[in-house]
This record gives sequence, C-alpha cells and structure tokens, in this order.
Amino acid sequence: MDVDDILNRYNLTKDYARRYIDAIVHLNQSQAAEEAGISRETARKYKNAIHEMTDTERAALISSLAHETLLERIETGDRPE
Repeated sequence: MDVDDILNRYNLTKDYARRYIDAIVHLNQSQAAEEAGISRETARKYKNAIHEMTDTERAALISSLAHETLLERIETGDRPE
C-alpha cells in the first residue's frame, strides 16, 4: 500500500500528516494543531480523514511517516531519548 496514494485519496499532505500524527500522540487536538503549526480546522480535517481510513491504510501511513521522522531525526543528530 503506497502512502502517497493514501494521502492523495484523503486530500492530505505528507508534511502536515507527519506533524499532526507526531503531535496528536501526546497532546489534545488543540495543542496538536498548535505544535504542528496548523489551524484547528486543518487538525480537524486530518483527524476526520485518519478516522475514515481503513485500519490497513492508517497503519501504513503512521508506520511510514514515523519511520521517515525517525530517520530525519537521526540524520540531524536529534536522536530520540
């Protein structure tokens, strides 16, 4: 399952999806929107789109974006604790 196809199907961008998913794991929706640098309306759009995804799409998206985020942090020296 291609992540770009999933993002396109739900009209989401990879950058915002990564930031939103990263933030929503440890914050409420308003805080996640602020941390991700997106409006509350955009956060709501992403929440609804992720909710509409199949379990397989959601798992593929989250796994892929988390992996990319981890690789970027390692490359920049921002290693997770």
